[in-house]
Amino acid sequence: MNHFKLLTLAIATALGTQAALADEALQNSAKENAVPEKSEAIALDMVSVVGQATSGVDSVVTQEMLENAQAGDLNDIFALNPEVSAGGPVALGQKIYVRNIGEDLVNVTVDGASQAGGVFHHAGRVVIEPDLLKQVEVEAGAGSATAGLGALGGTVRFVTKDPEDLLRANETVGATLKSTYYSNGESFKHSATVYAGDEQGKFGALANIVSADLNNRKDGGGDEIEGSESENLVGFVKLVANINDEQKLSLSYESLNQEGDILYRPEYVPHFRNIITATEANRETIIANYNLNTASELVNLSVNAYHTQVEQLRQGQYLAIGDVHDGSVETTGLTIENISTLGSNKLIYGVNYREDTSKLESYTDYNSATGFYETPTSTDESGEVMGLYVQDVISVNDQLTVTAGLRYDDYSLKDVNGQKITDSGIAPNLSANYAITPELSISGGYAEAIRGATVRDSYTVYEGSNTNDPDLKAERSKNTEIAIEYNVGSVSLAGGAYQAIIDDAIGYEGQYRWSTEWVNTDDIETNGYYLKAGYEKNALSVNSSFHSAKTEQDGVTAERYISAGTATSVGDTFLMDVNYQIDSAWLIGWTGQVVSPIASTSYDLVYVSGGVEYPETITTKKEGYSTHDVYARWSPMADDTVVLNLTVKNVFDEDYINHSSPADFTANAGYELISGQADPGRDVRLSAAFKF
Repeated sequence: MNHFKLLTLAIATALGTQAALADEALQNSAKENAVPEKSEAIALDMVSVVGQATSGVDSVVTQEMLENAQAGDLNDIFALNPEVSAGGPVALGQKIYVRNIGEDLVNVTVDGASQAGGVFHHAGRVVIEPDLLKQVEVEAGAGSATAGLGALGGTVRFVTKDPEDLLRANETVGATLKSTYYSNGESFKHSATVYAGDEQGKFGALANIVSADLNNRKDGGGDEIEGSESENLVGFVKLVANINDEQKLSLSYESLNQEGDILYRPEYVPHFRNIITATEANRETIIANYNLNTASELVNLSVNAYHTQVEQLRQGQYLAIGDVHDGSVETTGLTIENISTLGSNKLIYGVNYREDTSKLESYTDYNSATGFYETPTSTDESGEVMGLYVQDVISVNDQLTVTAGLRYDDYSLKDVNGQKITDSGIAPNLSANYAITPELSISGGYAEAIRGATVRDSYTVYEGSNTNDPDLKAERSKNTEIAIEYNVGSVSLAGGAYQAIIDDAIGYEGQYRWSTEWVNTDDIETNGYYLKAGYEKNALSVNSSFHSAKTEQDGVTAERYISAGTATSVGDTFLMDVNYQIDSAWLIGWTGQVVSPIASTSYDLVYVSGGVEYPETITTKKEGYSTHDVYARWSPMADDTVVLNLTVKNVFDEDYINHSSPADFTANAGYELISGQADPGRDVRLSAAFKF
């Protein structure tokens, strides 16, 4: 196939129309890529409350942000949010961290479907195709009672597109073809989307397919990033029915497949104990959403039901053994929520339910006659959790808004050894925003969240060898935050500080890095602050943000390798994005990031062999780095019939290890495997999209 065909056609078509369209009026100057205020009426599932430190949405990644970055993975998706990170050059090895707290302790959903289970602790548990996304909503830290199950570190919600988001005015059927070229690795991604709806707007349908053939890339030093290749195939279908003025029903199915010769532990560097192996990762998700919004202020009902299965199949890390491991996590869940307005009170209440099964199948016998591995050994464990919650948003007067909530969660786990572990608890929250003047407001809040024992990642579901303390208690997060905001004319300023403590964190015991028993271990404490500034004037948009956080466990700097992925440390991060709408057709922009180094840290560990303890001390430090991206968008037709995007990532070829990747411990004897690979170097991305 000629990969350049679509790009060439787009360029030729656009050039032919540019002269006739040069005098079109400048588009609306309001910039879509500005992060919406909490008070704006955006289509969010989360509580939207005025005040940076109140319980609710903290930031939104918009569709235009994703398009400007030509996002290809989690790192690109959160590139403009210093409080969220997901580094590393191998998509399968990327893990989300919110204010340094790992995705295992964050409630991550796709259209309400919880992504609760990790298949392999050396890989991420979130697989998403950015082209499908309408927006991404983030609530940092424990917050609203509506944030969902186990949201100790916050909530990340991926929201996919609806047919109505793609259909143009007075259009009942349409299609979009898109092709993207990546210079780093000389790779391609193609997508085709068809969408339709009736004239009355009652029914809509969307079908999308994305195919990517990605080669190994190079880092900023020119070295090949082994295991960064993959072949990806995504299929997505969504049906929407506006049954009447009060009722809406949507059904969606999503299938993601990723295959390639990937490192057995994709988060680490190549090593004789971390070789390239044939790997396949899959996710299938079915979601049903129902909304009933009546004329009565007492009934605004939503029901979300889903089923998700994630799977990773890889050949064993020692090819001579010839074993194959197939791990999967299956999740089924339901959320029922209603909103009732009673005078100055907006009452949100509901129930969450989720059940998970983590399963490992190992094939160790290879039959050369059939070419298949046979005699599987299968182990599994299962858990369930139910939560009840209520959140009240109270408009006391024109200046003061108070929100208070409570949730009760009940966890139950039957582990691989047949042991049953249960715990439950209540988590309150209280926050308020006070407008000193129409331009200046202050806010503050306190919130808790709990998370009981849940299923382990599939690759650790071994009967007998991996156990849980029978007295395992639920983890509890306590988040305290204050903030101030100032908005006048084209200028917006905000700043805040927070302390987040996770009591009774679940993991291996203290210094025993290789323990196989989960226990309640040392508390994780984060102290941080953030600053934000924005300027929006006519065609110019300038947004900057700064985040500083110190996360410690047992008084020592948290690190991804040491803390088993539940926490890490990212240096002080400054981000700035500037873009300018030259005319109706052209948008240009620049994004810069500066991350400060983290000083050398020592970790005291104990290795146990044959009943004998061998103490050791290892050290690491994280180097700082800065990156620069530039982007341009050319849309010569008012209806976006043809759109060309050019993005240059890491313009100056910075050679660095992302701070949310595992730190570099390779200077310590015996730890030559433990380091994340460097992020990709310069990457020129060119995409062309046709809309019919």
